[in-house]
Amino acid sequence: MTNVGDHVRCPQCGGKARVVWVSQDGKTVAIRCMGYHSHDEKGPSTKVGSYYKTKLKRKGMVFLIEATKNE
Repeated sequence: MTNVGDHVRCPQCGGKARVVWVSQDGKTVAIRCMGYHSHDEKGPSTKVGSYYKTKLKRKGMVFLIEATKNE
């Protein structure tokens, strides 16, 4: 069973991550990756276009994943 504070591998980059939340039924966990991840972010609408997209690099991204059984 996965507990809060356990170290796991990030599902996106394979780097070091830590469990920060576990659902009551134990089937879903939230992990925070210590590495940088890039993602698209939409900005507010402008007079010229509806939305603009920027590519950001963020540290400490949180991912929700399905828990695995450690046997």
